[in-house]
Amino acid sequence: MHISYRPKSRRPFGAEMIIFLLKSYFAAFALCNIGGISPANVLSVFIFCGMMLLFSHSRQLTGSSLLPEKFHLVCRLLALLYMLFYMAAEHKRLTGGFDSRLFRLFFVLATAAGLYALFLSCIRILMLLFSRPARLDGEPLSGKGKALVFFCILAGWLFWFLYNYPGVMTPDSISQFSQATGLIAYSSHHSLIHTLLFQGFYSLGHALTGSVNAGIACYIVFQMLVLAGVETCCVSLLAKSGLPRFLRALWVAFWALLPYNGIYAVTMWKDVLFSAFVLLYVLALYRLLETSDRNGIRRPRLLILLFVSGWFTCMLRSNGIYVFIFTLPFVLFTFRHCLKTMAAIQLSILLLALFVKGPVFGYFAVASPHFTESLSIPLQQVARVVTEKRPLTEGQTNLIGQIVDVSLIPEYYDPVISDPIKALVIYNNADYLSSHKGEFFRLWLELGLTYPRDYAEAFIDQTKGYWFPAPAQLRTYEGMSPNEVGLSWPHLLRGQIPVKISEILLKMPDFLPVYGILWSIGAFTWLMLFLAAFQLLYGERRYLLLYLPFIATILTLLAATPVASDLRYAYPVFLGMPLMLSIPVLKR
Repeated sequence: MHISYRPKSRRPFGAEMIIFLLKSYFAAFALCNIGGISPANVLSVFIFCGMMLLFSHSRQLTGSSLLPEKFHLVCRLLALLYMLFYMAAEHKRLTGGFDSRLFRLFFVLATAAGLYALFLSCIRILMLLFSRPARLDGEPLSGKGKALVFFCILAGWLFWFLYNYPGVMTPDSISQFSQATGLIAYSSHHSLIHTLLFQGFYSLGHALTGSVNAGIACYIVFQMLVLAGVETCCVSLLAKSGLPRFLRALWVAFWALLPYNGIYAVTMWKDVLFSAFVLLYVLALYRLLETSDRNGIRRPRLLILLFVSGWFTCMLRSNGIYVFIFTLPFVLFTFRHCLKTMAAIQLSILLLALFVKGPVFGYFAVASPHFTESLSIPLQQVARVVTEKRPLTEGQTNLIGQIVDVSLIPEYYDPVISDPIKALVIYNNADYLSSHKGEFFRLWLELGLTYPRDYAEAFIDQTKGYWFPAPAQLRTYEGMSPNEVGLSWPHLLRGQIPVKISEILLKMPDFLPVYGILWSIGAFTWLMLFLAAFQLLYGERRYLLLYLPFIATILTLLAATPVASDLRYAYPVFLGMPLMLSIPVLKR
């Protein structure tokens, strides 16, 4: 790591003081504008004084310290990124309520300047706080230690299993249940591999007991065991690297006690197993980084684990293969000292996944998801233009009219979920869209060039839950969704007490400060970017590889998410956060 000395600024004292006061004022301005605090409110004075203290402390810490090379550049880029995220998501309500464009522009620019200064100082301070060396007192877990971790995690989920017995079944789950029981044909709209896994365990449970609920519960127990096993593996590897005991206990508590982890563990979704295998794939890479050397990789079992976890990552969710492809070149570069072995493993994973998704599914006539399913963002952007009643050419109007009734678009358009528009297309003339893809993309491009603001607003509304810190709009479900296949929720735990426990636990993030941030996808994305930047500055840079599958998960959501903020889609980031937080502690 290169270290450089940064001398104190040589600007005249008066100029420094003016810049210092302006930064403090604009940061206070931004916080008051965001929080809706009146300029005459005495809190605005305290906020201004607080900003002066913050900036003074930040300058003292970073003005004359030995800092990593490009410390300030990385901090500025990260602060700029956070500021742009915040302003993109909230710019509409930060205009001061003025009608004048000039005043509105001033409020937005002043808030942006204040946020940038605030984020920059906070990032610098946090970077320096994180940079203090930790005492590594960990030791490898014994067999009893691993069993304790495993059963502690399962014990934390027991209430949710009993409360939701035989498991949480949403409309997506019921669709897969219908495929697994032969009520409808197989489809790859939901991961067919996951449907077949469910079918196998459901059939086993049903054959042993004759009970539909027991069959579903058999799969749920399998899913809980896999999830707890992967988390135990994570704790074990981190312990072997020296992670302090209190952090290990904290991570176990995070997985066992946060309600969404327990509820997801008992929900029949492909997203849960997908997240587990993404984390397992990353853990395999972590262990290979620890054990491989210039003589190559001499751990066959690790390569098998890498292959299995990588293949399931590709197969369990439609964006999984793109997560894998995004990570692939970085994996090959990091393991270039054993390139032949790693390339053979990685390319085998990719080719097998493509072979199964293509020729194998085609041979068995597995129905593919409709082309419309991959057009969430473009359809929302075109719908936004129509909803805003922008002028269209005759040709553009005719093409849209061939696909869907134009007059219905404003009624169906929802800025944060694409399902209504996709359903409108599917129930009208989706076949025309499939057979005229080129014309549609030309239309999409033309409208984007003509109405870029509408496109930008549609993209922001459709994706901001994944990059802006706010509570996830869709979090968890419970019990059985209404269905026509005869499934019902038996309510194993009866009475009002379990209902109230569930209700309180799920409402706590809405009224408890700080705790609520643990339910925010955008906050986890910001933290992930901060940790990657810290590792870039202070850590062994090859361990940045371990962040990439999680970053790729968010990027793929920005390309095609159907919902603006659904926690299950970003669940790999939540599940892997203990690992991401541990890497800077262990790998300096």
